[in-house]
Amino acid sequence: MKKTIPTLSEATRIVYKRQYNGTDSAKNFLTAMNHNIQAIGDIRVDKITTPVVNKMMDYLLFKLKNSKAVVNTKRGYLKTVLDHMIDDGYIEKIRLPKRHRVKKQKVEYLTQDMEKELLTWLGHGKDYKETIEYRLINFPHQVTEVQRYNLQVIKEQFEARDIIICLIDLGCRVNELLNLEKRFVDFDNNQINFNERKNDNAVAVPMSNRVQSIIKKYYDNCKDFDRLFSLRYDRVNGFWQGARKSLGYADKKFYTLHLCRHTTASRLVQRGVPLLLVKDWLGHEDIKTTMIYAHLQPRALHSVVEVLN
Repeated sequence: MKKTIPTLSEATRIVYKRQYNGTDSAKNFLTAMNHNIQAIGDIRVDKITTPVVNKMMDYLLFKLKNSKAVVNTKRGYLKTVLDHMIDDGYIEKIRLPKRHRVKKQKVEYLTQDMEKELLTWLGHGKDYKETIEYRLINFPHQVTEVQRYNLQVIKEQFEARDIIICLIDLGCRVNELLNLEKRFVDFDNNQINFNERKNDNAVAVPMSNRVQSIIKKYYDNCKDFDRLFSLRYDRVNGFWQGARKSLGYADKKFYTLHLCRHTTASRLVQRGVPLLLVKDWLGHEDIKTTMIYAHLQPRALHSVVEVLN
């Protein structure tokens, strides 16, 4: 065993640099570990025992009012840190408390009507855009700074609309699409190569017709190592939240950008795509994650409904 035992915050920094830095999970990891440290203190990792972790989980559940699913996630991040400390020879393996039992996740997704109203809202401002662009070309001195600013906002809103359409049809995570570089778009094989996924499961995802037409617009204006889209997560999410409020979904917790990924999976399953293919499409590490969509599969029950007719 090594002599100088890291504290939990020191171990967190080690694991962050080693595993999470530069990944989509980096922010979630740091937030979760800050809460874990808040719960039990910045103690040395060899002082973390089963009762200590129980205390941490109770603090997260009752003091911070985290859901059981969130507590399980934060427990998982702690386990990752402790596993690294075991591998580094600082501590022996400890038995962690069991994860909380949680209800099966309810799958929410965009219906065709919900998608249409969302895209319609994001597409408003077309006439204004065309009018100001016409003036900029023909009467540039008549365009005010406010109009120029409004035009820029509408252009960004249209880009957000394009991004959301791609998310609905590709099923990738938001940052996977926003970080996509031109060189990973393969028009010859009609697919996008997502090489840096959450679970390091690289996958090539086919492009639908509308995704192909959208990607082509941005592809032609990029160099190989450029990102296709200019918007970052906060900006896209800002437009999404504007639509959410305006369309009456402000009180619906499920109505987040991640809903696009659930929509892709749900539509694939509903249209008869085998779960193993859906697993590969989404880049899930474990088929258990994909199984939350299993109830959407067309079933053999349909073949016997005629006895009731």
